[in-house]
This record gives sequence, C-alpha cells and structure tokens, in this order.
Amino acid sequence: MSKNIPLVKDIGENGLISIIRAKVAGGVRLPVEIGDDAFVAGISKNYSLAVTTDILVENTHFRRDWSSPRDIGYKAIAVNISDLAAMGDCKPRYCLVGLALPGNTPVDFVKKLYTGMNESARKWNAKICGGDTVKSEKDIVISITLIGEIKNGAAITRGGAQVGDYIAVTGTFGDSAGGLFILKNKVKINAASRRYLLKKHCLPEPRLDASRRLAKTGTITGMIDSSDGLAASLRCIGEESCVGARIDLDRVPVSPHLRHLCRTGTPPLISTVLTGGEEYELVFTFPASAAAAVKKALPEATVIGTITAGREIKYYVKEQSYPLPSSEFRHFA
Repeated sequence: MSKNIPLVKDIGENGLISIIRAKVAGGVRLPVEIGDDAFVAGISKNYSLAVTTDILVENTHFRRDWSSPRDIGYKAIAVNISDLAAMGDCKPRYCLVGLALPGNTPVDFVKKLYTGMNESARKWNAKICGGDTVKSEKDIVISITLIGEIKNGAAITRGGAQVGDYIAVTGTFGDSAGGLFILKNKVKINAASRRYLLKKHCLPEPRLDASRRLAKTGTITGMIDSSDGLAASLRCIGEESCVGARIDLDRVPVSPHLRHLCRTGTPPLISTVLTGGEEYELVFTFPASAAAAVKKALPEATVIGTITAGREIKYYVKEQSYPLPSSEFRHFA
C-alpha cells in the first residue's frame, strides 16, 4: 500500500468524525448533530428524540475470561445510558441490540448476556425492543442503539462552554483504568481495593440522576461523559466550544483504592487519572454565578478548573505547570 494513502489510524477518531460530518452535511437541520454524545431530533411540539449508539468489541472493550456474560450485557446498556445522561434531563426509552456471534458461542452465554442487558435497561426505565443478529468469524460484537426522550431545547451539548465558566466533575477518575491494569497484569492488591476497582471497570454506573439534577438548575452550559477519559473529555469540550481550560490536578477526585494501587508509581497516578477511559462520569461547565445552585443540586460535584480564552488545555499541580501525558486514549491509534 502506498505511503501516500491516509489510514484511519493516521487521522484518529476526531479526524474520522470530521470526514463523516462533511460527507453527510446538508439536508434537514437537527438541534444536535454528529459529534456529540447523542443526536437530537424534534418529534412533536414539546419533545425531541435523543438517539445514541455504542459498540463493544470482544478483546477491545471486554474479555470473556474477565467478565461474566451478565456483566458484559449490563455494561453494554449502561455505557449507552451514560451518553444520554451527558445530554441533560433525558429519559431513556427503547433499545435495539445488534449482536455478532461466532457460531460456536454457547447458547447459555447469550441467555446470560441478555439477562444482564435486560436488568440494566429496566434499571434505567428503558425497554429492549429488537435488533439484529449475525455471524462473526471470531469475536463477539455488541452494538446498542438507545432512544431517549428530551424536552425541546433542553439538550446540553459539548459546545456551550463559555470563558470564565467553572469546570466540574462527578465521581472519581482513573478507577476503571486501575481495574483494567489489575486484570491485565494480574496485580495482587488488598481485597477491598481489588473489588472496588474491578467493579468500576466491569460494571459502570451512568450518572443519569446527577445529570437530571444538574439540568434542572438551568445553568449548565456544556457537558460530556468521560468514556474516553478526563483529558479527552476536556479536549472535546474545548474543541466544540472553541475555548481552552485551566485544570488544577490537585482538585481532581481520586479514590483511596486507586491511590493504593498506584503507590509504587506503577501505574503512574496522574497519567491514569487523566487518560484512563471507560469511567462514565460527567464533566460539565457552568457560570460562576451558578455555583450555589449547582452545589445545592449536586453537593458531591467537584470543581476542578475554569474555562479560558484560547484553545489550550493547561494542567497544574500545586500551581506548577504539568504536561499532559502522551498516552491520552485515542481510537484507532
């Protein structure tokens, strides 16, 4: 193959999305289009559909020797619920499941997979309504399309952050990556920390309730879920809002279990916190004047920085500039 022919791995996910956006541009204008956590399309005088899809690929997003079929199914739905949570006060409604399976997959695996998916969907008041099944030559692929309902004009996007806004987060960061590190490297660690970190990786909990509480304040200017990690989430908000950010890493919440895992420097704590993905926490922005309202709505939220002019995301530790680790997660790399 000629070296002059660009490959997907050369342009990455953002470059790929830019090409897709350009190819499908025009036609009916939607309130929220390609490039956010979900697209939004009006269906009535008062309500819009919010639709998202996520794909889980065996040996990339899950391994059968690490997770039970039920847990894999639960996670497949949960990560899609997280995308709707990133849009604000959005109610999940219906799920379609695309499933590619090798012919030698045990039927019992499929039964338990759907037990987990159904349990997760029902927890968030959604219903699995159909889909498609096809043969895969090797690995299992699960594709979920989730349809939600949101009031017209109520969607919170990645592109609304304003200079001077506070940047805040839910939960702690790096835990899922810590769990994955334990599984990959067969790390021995105390039972409580192992259990906590593995659960964060294998059974994520979308922040749908937190999103609803935040949306009701009417003050959130931008929001995203941290599926690709904190650094990637901040970069997306910056790119879509045409702004920069100052992040105080001392403020980013870190669990004692992750600190225990990283106590020897392997994996490195700050890199794990910034670039570990599959966390599904919310990263959101709001004006300083709304701080009291946000605190009342979601006391557990943590302010970690501010939106700045320009386009650079700058990180600081104890007021000293800190370079972003080069291991930020990128699809196709």
